[in-house]
Amino acid sequence: MEADIEERSLVKKTVVIHPMMDYFVRKTWAILIEAECDATYSVALNFMLLAAIEEARKDGGLCGETRDTIWDFAQDYETIRKLNLEEHLQEVKEGLRRQEMSL
Repeated sequence: MEADIEERSLVKKTVVIHPMMDYFVRKTWAILIEAECDATYSVALNFMLLAAIEEARKDGGLCGETRDTIWDFAQDYETIRKLNLEEHLQEVKEGLRRQEMSL
């Protein structure tokens, strides 16, 4: 299955990023640029996701503290509600934009 995933086209998504996550993506982006990598925000985000995936795949997976932190985030209903609301608002705006263009 993983080989099949690598053969697929890149996927462009619009996502809502929590301000704390955005801060660290931008910090990673700056580090990559300083290391003379041809980096964009998307490259930095993929870099961070790859690091997290690789850590989780290790024997024993993520350490307890990391698991607790990510589950605390997933169960922070106020933050999740805000992120979901912003994502839905962006979807509505995009739908209205497309509808206006077709008129």
